[in-house]
Amino acid sequence: MKKILLAVLWVVGWVHVFFFSPEDNSPMMDFIVAVMDNNTELVDPMVFMVFNLLGVWPLIMVAMLVQDNQGKLKAWPFAFSSMVLGNSALYLYLFARRDQAGHIAKKTPLVRFAESKILALLLLASTLALWVYGLSEGSFAAYSATWQVNFFVNVMTIDFFLFAFAFAAILADDMRRRQMPVNGLFWLYVMVPVLGATCYLMVRKPLPDNPS
Repeated sequence: MKKILLAVLWVVGWVHVFFFSPEDNSPMMDFIVAVMDNNTELVDPMVFMVFNLLGVWPLIMVAMLVQDNQGKLKAWPFAFSSMVLGNSALYLYLFARRDQAGHIAKKTPLVRFAESKILALLLLASTLALWVYGLSEGSFAAYSATWQVNFFVNVMTIDFFLFAFAFAAILADDMRRRQMPVNGLFWLYVMVPVLGATCYLMVRKPLPDNPS
């Protein structure tokens, strides 16, 4: 059922992008450059916030998935590729993924990187800074107006929330792997996109030692 729900959400998201997003004849690269430069005359700060949070999501997914054991199918190429390809490659992995609650990963350098509280702190600090800036300087109304006319913002927003759904799908698995109770905090972590995820990375228990 989890995979079916993820598939439905993924299909609905991209059906919206390709069939219901606004036709936008403005140069996309000019808009992307304006977002990257944080040109507030052309781009609302909330657009800048979401755009940059999309750079945090892939690192969160790396931190959540590199401990997986799927035999020859490795999670890390899909997680890292989402930095460039968005969530599409990540969802292909999630469709094939088996639950990993009982698997204890070996402490390889990549796993140690994913487990690092320094990484978690950097992601949390970046997320907090972006949230504070976007919410204090930006406008939901301006973001909504841009959403209605700009194809890139449609794609960016769909991508943002599909990452959030992917995180929700694997969170309980990671909590059980670490012998953490799946309680009301689960919803706190998943209902506040990116910020909840980075808070979880900060407070989650370390992986148990691999007996082998």
